[in-house]
Amino acid sequence: MTHQHRRTGAKGGPYRPSRFTLADALRCAGKGVLYAFSTQRNMRIHAAAAVAVVAGGVLARVGAVEWVLLALCIGLVFAAECANTAIESLIDLVSPDYSELAGRAKDCAAGAVLVCSIAAGFVGLIVFVPRILGMLGF
Repeated sequence: MTHQHRRTGAKGGPYRPSRFTLADALRCAGKGVLYAFSTQRNMRIHAAAAVAVVAGGVLARVGAVEWVLLALCIGLVFAAECANTAIESLIDLVSPDYSELAGRAKDCAAGAVLVCSIAAGFVGLIVFVPRILGMLGF
């Protein structure tokens, strides 16, 4: 014989799913990106690099495949920086005092951003160096 549990709301009444809409979720996500941009120097550095890459892509007239690669790299670095910011914020919340383990977690999160940035840099070199050399007559 199985026993079914009836879900109840916070005040003992019937359970009603949250009315958290897609617009609400997008608004929260946008707040997170804006928070990372406004508080993290490296996010602003990545944004400046992204603007330079887009300008370089326009000037160098990169093809569709190169645009896809560049856009993916830009998105990956921004996402990694947002995740790093979230991890750092969470660690600051749960471990306000110095902790070697907390420091290690923050270092690893920052390391993930570094790995993504280095990979994006290599993609940029592969896309732009041949074009630059061609413009210089090599």
